[in-house]
Amino acid sequence: MSKAESLYRLQLLDSQLDAAVKRIREIDLAITSNGAVAHARTELAQAEKLRLTASVALKTVEMDVQTLDEKIQTDEQRLYAGLIKATKEMLDTQKEVDSLKRRRGTMDDALLAAMEKAEDAKTAEANCRQALADATQKWEEDGAHMKHEREELVLKANGLREQRQAAVASIVRADLDAYVGLRTKKPNGVAVALIKNSACSQCGESPSSMQIQQARVGTALTMCSTCGRILYGV
Repeated sequence: MSKAESLYRLQLLDSQLDAAVKRIREIDLAITSNGAVAHARTELAQAEKLRLTASVALKTVEMDVQTLDEKIQTDEQRLYAGLIKATKEMLDTQKEVDSLKRRRGTMDDALLAAMEKAEDAKTAEANCRQALADATQKWEEDGAHMKHEREELVLKANGLREQRQAAVASIVRADLDAYVGLRTKKPNGVAVALIKNSACSQCGESPSSMQIQQARVGTALTMCSTCGRILYGV
């Protein structure tokens, strides 16, 4: 087995291990926090505030209406019970009652609007509460599946680490250091590039026929002159 082949096989293990570890981290994040649940909680909090505001506004209008009704009732009782003797006071009181009744008539629209707004806010809050319950239930269900997936990934990762340890044992230190250094530098973590159609699979550079031969069976590592990766020819 050539040096490049040993490193290529190590890279296959490392790529699988990287993917498993990445997925485990994604699952851990998804289990501890959920965007849909967080959004539903925010929506519910806003709906609760709107419902409270609408409820207070309705209560204010209802109290105003009640106060006005009581005033009208008191003045009319004074008129009809004959408690007012002076003609001028009687006329002034009647005018005031008529004015209060006109105001009372206009307040019905405000009361109806406040009632509708309060009911709409209550319905919106109920919908948001249900949305939160649905999102939470889905999160819990998905969490159960993800936990099972995580357990399988942990077992897979442990197996890959054991295989990697065995693979590393047969690679000389200098080659391993070169491989690790390249994996660290390259954005995609690919240190060993296959030669496909007489070209580097990562950058497309075409190595010489001698380099291709060395990459297949050579006892020394052959580097791509463009991207600097270790070349491996099958």
